[in-house]
Amino acid sequence: MKLTPAGQVLAEYVLRAEALLANAGRALAAGADAQIGTLALAASGIPGTYLLPKVLSRFRAEHPDVEIDFQLETSGGALRAVRAHEVEVAVVGGLTVPLELEAEPLVEDEVVLVGPPALGGRRLSMRALEGLTWISREEGSSTRAAVEAARWQLGLQAVRTLELPSWEAVKLAVADGGGIAAISRFALRLELESGNLAVIDLPRWRLHRTIASVTARDVPLTPTAQRFLALLRTTFAQTRRDLSDRPTEEAVVLKPLPADQARVPRG
Repeated sequence: MKLTPAGQVLAEYVLRAEALLANAGRALAAGADAQIGTLALAASGIPGTYLLPKVLSRFRAEHPDVEIDFQLETSGGALRAVRAHEVEVAVVGGLTVPLELEAEPLVEDEVVLVGPPALGGRRLSMRALEGLTWISREEGSSTRAAVEAARWQLGLQAVRTLELPSWEAVKLAVADGGGIAAISRFALRLELESGNLAVIDLPRWRLHRTIASVTARDVPLTPTAQRFLALLRTTFAQTRRDLSDRPTEEAVVLKPLPADQARVPRG
């Protein structure tokens, strides 16, 4: 069923009214400041697993009486949680949000190709890449959607794929020789340092996306959520400074494909 233009306008107002009521209930429970109440948060796999735990630990130390309700989802699932008013804030990577939501960029993320140690330092041909299994998260992952678009640009449309439910499962399968994967550098620090995984040398591959916080547009946040967003901005500002100190390499940045040539996350 497709809404008429008038129906779409009405739906946006209904969603905004529902968000206002949900946040009003949270604000009343929290009182006048951010020292009590609930932080309702969702995040996709990369930021939720590798970036937010440190931020949440610090937030807990600063606000010990705040209850933290944290949902780990795909990017599409995290956006749906904001739209359904289950959470006030989501942190996701690489998605265009619907009009009723608002995104604030936090940090740039680099997605690199990795394989088992035996592939380290080798420059693979396109034919070799076609013969490998590409391991990824399930449908709804923004990293998966970006990688599929990048493969199309490289002419790798028909490859074997394997879906796994978490990035830790993906990394273990790759390290065991099950295939290759395109994964955020934020998720690879330990594996690259230990040599369990190796970056694959593929000419013309550089894939970047933006990790952002997402909230309901034009809906006041509770004091608790406001404090958490302020901490996110401070933390990721330092992360951006750290990343800017890294040396850059010559490469072609892979651009998004037209919508009719690549699948995108649901929601």
